[in-house]
Formats: sequence, structure tokens, C-alpha cells
Amino acid sequence: MRVQDVITYNQVVTKRIKDKEVSKYFYDKDYGLLLTFLRTGPKTIKEIEEAYAAEGNEKSDKTLYRYIKTLGEVGLAVEAGKRIFTDEENRNKSVSIFMRTAKVFFDDTMDKAKTKASKKKIFQAYKILLDQLDEEKSFTKEECIESITEKLAQGEKLAIEFIQNSDEKIFDLLKGQDFTEINQFIQNVAWLIMIYNNDIKEILKSC
Repeated sequence: MRVQDVITYNQVVTKRIKDKEVSKYFYDKDYGLLLTFLRTGPKTIKEIEEAYAAEGNEKSDKTLYRYIKTLGEVGLAVEAGKRIFTDEENRNKSVSIFMRTAKVFFDDTMDKAKTKASKKKIFQAYKILLDQLDEEKSFTKEECIESITEKLAQGEKLAIEFIQNSDEKIFDLLKGQDFTEINQFIQNVAWLIMIYNNDIKEILKSC
């Protein structure tokens, strides 16, 4: 049987998710699975249905169409084109195929401490850990620790820009990772940027 995918949708390489109402779908046990299945390329409803069944989580095609419609409304998945094939009687047939709107998604909605009270507790926790790292020094300035976290946030933005402008090989390596792994990778790159630029060392000297 001859099979050919005709892709009519131009998938972008990366997309930043800035709305929590969108990012929540990556962490949902049903929608998240669908987005995971689509990481490896376009899929038919039948292939998606079989992937769910293999996970012990059977879904009807009606349910899957509803999932795809919902993900389409928030810009995460799309009908990408048609899979054209010949049947046993050598007749041409086609079915719709679906894909993610981007190879790699970045989560810009990670929870941050927003209230003064919650920030104060977090900075106190940082201080205790930093004091353990250097017993001869007491890190008393909360604004110092806040400056480090702000630098890290800036580093994460630089990391995303750095990744987006990198060789396409990196996207082939990252597209198989889940949302949480991508976020961890970005945080690690942010730390590497800070260490390379000596930002942390200079801030800590003034604390």
C-alpha cells in the first residue's frame, strides 16, 4: 500500500506559551498525552487512538476530535493536511492528519512568587541555603538574593532566545522531550549563561 503525507500547514520551530490557560493542557493527563503523541510528527485519528490504547487509556474517535478541536482553539494543534493511500483494490483514499503547531514549546507561565509575603519566605529559604554554602559569610541582604533571582529570570529569557536562534539540530533533539524537561533545560542553560557571564559571583560579593 502506497502512503504519502501531504502537509499544508507550516509548522513553526518554536513557540512560547505565555497564557496559563494554554500551558495547562501540557500538564493535563489526556490533552498532555495527545501533545506527546504528536511530538514525533503528523498522526491520523486512528494512530492517535491506538497510541492512547497502548497507554491503557482508550478514547473514542469522537473524543479525540474534541481534544484536537480544543487544542486547535488555543493554538497548540492543527489539521496539517491529508494522508493519501491506496486501498487493497488500488483505489486512492485520504484521511486527515494532525500535528502540533510547533516542534518545541517553551513555558513562559512558570509560577513566580507574586506577593511580598511569599517572596520574603522564599528569600529567607535562599538565605539559609547560601549561609550553609559559606559558613564565614552571612547573606543578610534580601535585595541581593532578589537580584540573583531576577538575573536568573533574565537568563531564562536569554536562554530561550539563544535556543531559538540555534542550529536546527537542537530542535530535533528537544522535540522528543516533554514540557517539564524543556523547562528544566531552559533553567539549566540560564544558569550556564549566568556562570559564564560571572553575574552570580559579582552579586554574591556585594551581599
